Amino acid sequence: MRTLWTIARYTFLQQIRNRLYLVVALFAALMMGASLLLGALAADQEIRVILDLGLATTEIFGLVAALLGSVTLVLEEMETKTIYLILTRPLARPFYLVGRFLGLVSAVWASMVAMSLFHVLLLYLKGWETDPQVFIAFPLMGLKIMVMTGLTVLCSLAFSSAPTATVFSLLFWVMGHFGPELKFMAEKSGGATVALAGVVQAAIPNLTILNLRDVLDVSWSAPWPIARAAAYAGLYTAACLALASGFFSRKEF
Repeated sequence: MRTLWTIARYTFLQQIRNRLYLVVALFAALMMGASLLLGALAADQEIRVILDLGLATTEIFGLVAALLGSVTLVLEEMETKTIYLILTRPLARPFYLVGRFLGLVSAVWASMVAMSLFHVLLLYLKGWETDPQVFIAFPLMGLKIMVMTGLTVLCSLAFSSAPTATVFSLLFWVMGHFGPELKFMAEKSGGATVALAGVVQAAIPNLTILNLRDVLDVSWSAPWPIARAAAYAGLYTAACLALASGFFSRKEF
């Protein structure tokens, strides 16, 4: 566990120093500019627009940071041969991979927390009346990014190509938001399409259950949908890491 913590800590610091602080700075600049613009264009709905824009931007920036970090998490060390120095030690490859993953997710989450704090502060400065249900969105966004991080790590090791892994991860991201629509179209077509759609739905992440719009009517006294979403995100991420560990263990260095 000490070795796992060391790898995770090293990855966290590496990601923060490399690019994530720039992501947070860019988010802050974008939100400040948007607030000034929306103050003139949408006086009556300024707070609502800033709220929606901030949530969407935080999720997108978190996704970009996760993708950039995941596709280079192991491939970069394989290309520079620095991974030889690590794997020559008595360290199981799955432990190394999980440590890298935990460090990356922690770094992305830290950047998302910073963006969320800035977002909420800006809303309060605009006179926002606190709605506790809105805060459900923040942990759900974090879970969604965790799922995509695990999936991208799997794609990077399965294809051994950063561009290919990025393309497939974005494809899974899009398809994961349209699972019900895919099922509906398959049922309309009938036949073998229904079975094929079932296989596809099992493989792609169900990101719809992690969307804010699906839990707007959920109160803190009825946490079951949130707990179910968290359990699904954890199990799907664990499955991705297990498959990624299998690919990683078979690679020859």
